[in-house]
Amino acid sequence: MIADDDPIALDEASDALSEAGFKVVRASDGQRALQEAISRKVDLIVLDVSMPQMGGVETCHCLKAMPKTAKIPVVLTAAKKDPAARTLADRMQGSVKVLRKPLDTEELVSIAKQLLRSKSLI
Repeated sequence: MIADDDPIALDEASDALSEAGFKVVRASDGQRALQEAISRKVDLIVLDVSMPQMGGVETCHCLKAMPKTAKIPVVLTAAKKDPAARTLADRMQGSVKVLRKPLDTEELVSIAKQLLRSKSLI
């Protein structure tokens, strides 16, 4: 699943993952992402840090607090100029990676494959 309020970033990430063979669920905000993660079987979640209403960090905390979604790997995306993103991975619990925006879609696909491969080994 990918959640981003920027439609261009959402399209680019979704297209890259779809072309790599992933089935992608899209959400335009953290609240919708949370609902989708609860109601569907989601293997990986990509969240933008800065979304209106509920940002990626808050969404990630909610996901990690619920038994049903706690083990889903999360990738947070953050703008390079976002000062809160500097130590984000250090402050987050669970399987969380941080990617800088604008996204390198090849890196996103590579990380998705790596996280899903390691998850299958658990």
